Amino acid sequence: MDGTALAAWGTRVAAIAAPDERDLAPSITLAYAAGGRARRDLYRRAGHTPGGIGGGLVTVLPQLLDALAYAAREVGDALGSAQFGNLVSATALLISLRRRSDPGSPPDPAPAPGAGAGTGPGEPTAAAVHAADLLADRLRSRGVPPPDADRLACELLAGLLNSPDRSGAAAFLDRLVAAEPPDPTIRTGRGLFGRRRRVRVQVRAADPPPAPGPAADGTGPDGPDAPGDTP
Repeated sequence: MDGTALAAWGTRVAAIAAPDERDLAPSITLAYAAGGRARRDLYRRAGHTPGGIGGGLVTVLPQLLDALAYAAREVGDALGSAQFGNLVSATALLISLRRRSDPGSPPDPAPAPGAGAGTGPGEPTAAAVHAADLLADRLRSRGVPPPDADRLACELLAGLLNSPDRSGAAAFLDRLVAAEPPDPTIRTGRGLFGRRRRVRVQVRAADPPPAPGPAADGTGPDGPDAPGDTP
């Protein structure tokens, strides 16, 4: 994908989830895809909230591109999953995402016959819900408030899934990470945010030390002066 097509896809992303930033989208997208200092400068100059990254012009598009790069494989899986005769509803995706994050929430009204499991009109697949979860998680790590992160993630993913050119969307994701993969974690002035991906470390508790036995000279474990020792 050349720079012109890359910039065009960045503009599509902005149109989906950050329409006020469409004019800035080509330069922001090219800077993000370049990686290195050009990418880092995006976060020095802009942030989503006053407590977020940087200051001055407030933009969300760099965070959206970063989330797409972070979840590129999962978004690609969702793009390639079956069941795309129907449009995917951003609202249905958001409901599924919130149900996933809060399994104890009251169930939604029963779906229409034939709906569910990603097979009905507007119903997201499990792959789509998983991708939305990663997108929202990355946005939160970038300082986007949780309700906004969930909404933006679902709007963005639904927009890509409903694109008539899903192969172009997949090529766009590949181009975002080609020069430099996104950092697995995010460092800001307030510390380290984000989670390392797919790293499951099972730590087995160390075996407890053996109980102290009698010393070779016959004294107790606390030494010769311990209570109960034989003089």
